[in-house]
Amino acid sequence: MLILVIFKDNKNFHTFTTMKISNFSYNYNYILVANRYYNPRISQFYATDPLAERYPNFSPYTYTADNPVMLVDPDGREPIKPLVGTVNLFINLLNNSPHKVGLYKGNEASNYLKKLGKTEFNWKQLRPLPTQTGYFNQKKGRYIYTKKGGWIDMVHFLFYAGKAYQYKLEGKKNPIGEAVQDGYFQEFSDKFAAPYSSYSYEDLPSDKFGADFAVNYFDPESNKSFGEQLSDYLNNVLEATVPEDAPNFNELPKKYTNDSPSRTNTTTIPVYTEENP
Repeated sequence: MLILVIFKDNKNFHTFTTMKISNFSYNYNYILVANRYYNPRISQFYATDPLAERYPNFSPYTYTADNPVMLVDPDGREPIKPLVGTVNLFINLLNNSPHKVGLYKGNEASNYLKKLGKTEFNWKQLRPLPTQTGYFNQKKGRYIYTKKGGWIDMVHFLFYAGKAYQYKLEGKKNPIGEAVQDGYFQEFSDKFAAPYSSYSYEDLPSDKFGADFAVNYFDPESNKSFGEQLSDYLNNVLEATVPEDAPNFNELPKKYTNDSPSRTNTTTIPVYTEENP
């Protein structure tokens, strides 16, 4: 059962995540949450999950397999044509973002990389969402094709780069493995919360390459900016090229849908490459 503790200050009600609910009142018996009515008094949804029949091992009244605190959503749908681009295009996005994060160097770049793996609870979806990568969700250049890594979802890449870098700073023996394991856990949760993106073919490889960049290639002592170091990795390690070189370029969807991914991948081995077409 999902429990949302609600407490009050002098102006607002809050969830246990500190999310304010200004219009909450105990005169009402329910709140509309993620298209289902939720009763905070008894910590239960009134309606069943519309996809419950697909998952008979879980109660139809649960949300994200009863673990909304741990599960996050980098919005990992498969590439669509309007959002594909090149490394140069994405680096320009970083450099011209509101905080011009691509130009960060030294400690500033290191601190930004740590933040990339941070999340904040989203009341509508009832689970944490990334705090830094949402800016790129709908930007042209989000998806980059590489010869060695196949399609790279830069939203996934950056988020798990941040996770792995934090694990490295914490002294974890295998920070890449820890981050990738988080990625596997997320894909599993998407089977329930976002089946349209669960195990999309580029997700797990993007997670792994992002973690690899953060742990083995990013150097906070470098004179190069964050964007320059990221560009070096994408171009020199993954051998980025133009989207039209992808073997499935002509079959890419023109827009996001709620359909299942056209191809799934339950491994970190990239697809649509010479080695794994």
